[in-house]
Amino acid sequence: MAEQTIVIIGSGIAGLSAAEAARKTNPDIGIVILSENPHLPYHRPRLPGVIMEPDSAEKIRLHDEAWYQDNKMDLRRGVRVKKVHPGRQEVELEDGSAVPYDKLILATGSRSFMPPMPGNDIEGVFTLWTLDDALTISDYIKTAKTAAVIGGGLLGLEAAYALKQRGLDTVILERGSGLLSRQLDDRSSAMFQEQVERVGVRVMKNAVTEAILAGPSGKVRAVKLEDGTEVPADIVLVSTGVRARLEVMEGQDITVDRCFVTNDRMETNLPNIYAAGDCALMDGKWFGLWSVSTREGKVAGANAAGGDETCVIPTPPYLVNTMETRIASAGNIAPKDPEISSQIHFDETQLTYDRRNFLGDKLVGYILLGDTTPFSMLSRELQQG
Repeated sequence: MAEQTIVIIGSGIAGLSAAEAARKTNPDIGIVILSENPHLPYHRPRLPGVIMEPDSAEKIRLHDEAWYQDNKMDLRRGVRVKKVHPGRQEVELEDGSAVPYDKLILATGSRSFMPPMPGNDIEGVFTLWTLDDALTISDYIKTAKTAAVIGGGLLGLEAAYALKQRGLDTVILERGSGLLSRQLDDRSSAMFQEQVERVGVRVMKNAVTEAILAGPSGKVRAVKLEDGTEVPADIVLVSTGVRARLEVMEGQDITVDRCFVTNDRMETNLPNIYAAGDCALMDGKWFGLWSVSTREGKVAGANAAGGDETCVIPTPPYLVNTMETRIASAGNIAPKDPEISSQIHFDETQLTYDRRNFLGDKLVGYILLGDTTPFSMLSRELQQG
């Protein structure tokens, strides 16, 4: 038996990256991955593609089963953690058994946030966060003709595109005044909306949901907005953000600020316990991005296995590839500082937009819509600045 054991709660990219880094750091340390997911770990950003093509579910797996065996990782699927006991260094499972650890990595991830609105439990109302969600949605829409997506963030956009590709009359209900308002300025947001509508998805802005309504069958029939408008829908997909999964540490003296708080070694305030990914807040920073979760997981895994790494994450760019276009943006995208100048080029016909913001001759932010060819160059220039 291994002299020491790392237990990882969660099999998302943070947990998997932690396991891989731990194995590279120490070829002999024991690694146990506790996953409530019955499926082999998969590439979550590709879930909307499963709605379009259910047969693609196997293609989004990160590794086959043999990979875990070859790397001496004890992946336990369909296992639910009830509670962590830091004092005796054990993870209690819901079946009553316990898994001892020398080092623990919390990679519990996040869950879709379902707003507490009337009708959110009606049949035909979904969130999209797991492979089972995607498969259930894909099956449900076989008899649906209309769809409403509440929330115009990246996941909502990709889900809306998938539903449209499956033949549904689809509308995005965005409570704000524009799509991707944190990643685009007003002009590029308007151009992006035009692209969304070109592919056949309608957009309703300033659309604040009041309730979801059921029909005589008990299934969803419409979304009611605060202004009284009823938007017909045979299926409603709610995409209004995520919340960190913290419940396994409930009642413990671990520092929390909406997430488990860590230092740049991914250590929490409790001895021998690390956190990484969507459930972690590292040095006050949280991004909710695949690339960041990967990096945090690698650092947590390496350090848990005896390494000495720190996690350095420059503000990452926001990359979008949906609605048959691409977006890349980073830094100060819509500056109000009069000392910042902008170079803007756009083509309303092709729906391309290129904005570069400078403080003197230093690049401080950019937006690319449609043609993202300059992305790598601008990303390097922004980081070097």
